[in-house]
Amino acid sequence: MTRLVRPFASAWKVTILALALVASSLGLSFAFAGSSTATLAPGDSLTVRCEGGTRLTATRLSSRELRLDCTGPTATPTPTRSATATPTRTPTATPTPSRTATPPPSAGAVGRCGEPMDRWHPPVVTGPDGRPCYTGHEHGDEPPAWIAAAGYTVSFSGPFNTSPSENVEKHAAMKGFATRLNGVDIYFRVHAASNPLDRMARYHSYQVWARDPSGNVSFWQGWYNSGDPRPASEGGSRVPRRIIATPAEDQRPIVAVCDATSIAQGIGCEQWYSAPGEPDWSWDFGWTICGATTLYTPGENATAYDMSTWVPTGETGNTRRLEAAWYAFRNPVRGAFVATQFGEIVSGHSDPRCSGTTTRYGVTYQNVCLDQYIAPTMPTVAFPGNADQKTYPDPGVTIPN
Repeated sequence: MTRLVRPFASAWKVTILALALVASSLGLSFAFAGSSTATLAPGDSLTVRCEGGTRLTATRLSSRELRLDCTGPTATPTPTRSATATPTRTPTATPTPSRTATPPPSAGAVGRCGEPMDRWHPPVVTGPDGRPCYTGHEHGDEPPAWIAAAGYTVSFSGPFNTSPSENVEKHAAMKGFATRLNGVDIYFRVHAASNPLDRMARYHSYQVWARDPSGNVSFWQGWYNSGDPRPASEGGSRVPRRIIATPAEDQRPIVAVCDATSIAQGIGCEQWYSAPGEPDWSWDFGWTICGATTLYTPGENATAYDMSTWVPTGETGNTRRLEAAWYAFRNPVRGAFVATQFGEIVSGHSDPRCSGTTTRYGVTYQNVCLDQYIAPTMPTVAFPGNADQKTYPDPGVTIPN
């Protein structure tokens, strides 16, 4: 898949007043890159004030570093394509978002607002008392009607899940993206979120539906590889983004993360690129989350389930970009077939491989066999014109989202 120009970055800014007056007397040094960094000598002090009615918050980065942020109204970036719904910034009732999703992933399970836990729902639903209820998260685009018309049901819970926790603790990371690329109507359902719970895992589930110009609907599902969840400093593929990209950012698969330095440089978009050609009959794709919700820290995997250890950015991650490519020439398989979650094509659900195991990167997984269908009329989807970006309404949305 051709790598496109980096999407825009969200910026977090602190305005330091009277900077020129105090610099010479205090001996401060500054580095300007979207934000400001001040280094103080022992006994020095600095007053920081936010503009425009915003609120000053502090994040402790280490025993010697403190990041100050002005939170509040921020400029909304302009996406290349608008979301179909109109954002509602002033709710009619007081939001009561839930920070975690705990219901079991069984069919019919509901969340705190009575919303279905096994399929798409909007961020605001009618609660049990008949009033608007804020679920605390959003799932992107609703599945388009042409998917149901083709006989498919989009579900967040099924044999395709990487584990039961994927739709319990990590329910909010189920995201839908509807678009039209190269004349093909596409709906991607991926599992990805810019927080430690998702960054700590290599594999995540995905499903793709595509309606080609002939009207035929194809369907792919499985697990995509987001790379070794260790930090790049340990040979992994969680690579902090920089204005001048490091060579590690060119690896695939990767999650190019936003840490404190990224934010200081004005970079607030986390980029996920799946392993290309795994499998060759399915999709290569990149998934960008702008307004990344948490800062990346190298040791976050060890405490990922403890949200008190997360470092929130104050953003909701509701601007997302999809880059997707499918190449008709890479594999001749067409029609209905069955494959494991890793893309190994088998003879059917009774194939011995379906009850066997697969070892990847030193981990042994129980195989799951999944139905696939590629219409003979499905055309190549590739650069140019294979990317889209949207900003979704986020009333009452908090982390995780």
